[in-house]
Amino acid sequence: MSLLEEKLIRWYQEPAVQAHNWEPRLFWKEIDARHPFGTLKVEPRELEVLFATLIGEPSECMAALNAESQVRGDYMLRGDFLAANARRHELPLLTRVYA
Repeated sequence: MSLLEEKLIRWYQEPAVQAHNWEPRLFWKEIDARHPFGTLKVEPRELEVLFATLIGEPSECMAALNAESQVRGDYMLRGDFLAANARRHELPLLTRVYA
């Protein structure tokens, strides 16, 4: 498990994230009922931006997501979009990871 994945599990357990009542299976493919944090189903950098905004921590991934959006010529920068959704207490459609 990467450091980013470990951080996401820690941040998922923060009260500001738990207040949304999101089940772990929204973001992780569970190993079994006792181990809900298996492999990530969504882009971890996007989830990091979402959780960071909710708990008031600086995001380590926002700049990279925004830079990639600029290169692609996206209408809105991805990191900024995810943070704006979090501030409105909305769950945006996160990029799916197929492993």
